[in-house]
Formats: sequence, structure tokens, C-alpha cells
Amino acid sequence: MNFFGIGLPEIILIMVLTLIVVGPQRLPELAAQLARLVRQARRYAGQVNSQLRHELGDLTQDYESLRQEMHQLRRELSQLAKPLQQELDAARTDLKAARESVEKAAAKEEQPQETAKPPSEEGS
Repeated sequence: MNFFGIGLPEIILIMVLTLIVVGPQRLPELAAQLARLVRQARRYAGQVNSQLRHELGDLTQDYESLRQEMHQLRRELSQLAKPLQQELDAARTDLKAARESVEKAAAKEEQPQETAKPPSEEGS
């Protein structure tokens, strides 16, 4: 058994020392005072716990509400962006096709065209 890091032998030692210091006549009175203090501490801790749960409950509700709104906005933005994305994809495809046709045309112009050779002069 461990209570606040104090084992059973230490608790027995504290009880014996208290009995010696306080005496057997005042020990029941001291135990009653200690019990009252423990009850008050428990009551106070219960009140604090209840108040924190109440406050955190409100915050949790606010958080869930904001999270749902954000999720809804994200869906709406996604729906609005779909047509734009489709248009961008179509424009990208058109530009790619245009670039490829321009590159093909430029490649044809760069190739040397075969020209007719001038007739060589015979019989000089």
C-alpha cells in the first residue's frame, strides 16, 4: 500500500509518533479535525471538478460547432472549385496540344530542305 509515496511502515511510524506527541486524550479530537479537513478538501475538489466540467462542456460544444462549420465550408469550397479545376485541366490540355504542334512546326522548319543542285558546267 502506497499513499502519497508513503508506505505502510511509514504510516504506522507517523501514527505512533503522533500518539506520543499529542497524547491519548487529544488523539480523538485531532482525528476529528483531520476528518473535517479531509471532508472540506473533498467538497472543494468536487466543486472545482464540477465547475471545470461545466466550463469545459461549454468549450467542447463551441469547438464541435466550429469544427462542423469548418467541415461544411470545406465541402462547399470543394464543390465550387470542381468546375474551375475542370476548366483549368481542359485549358492545360489545350495548351499542351498547342505547344506540341508548335514544336512540330518548328522542327520541320529547322530541317534543311533539299534544293535542286545547279547544273554543273560541262565541257570547260
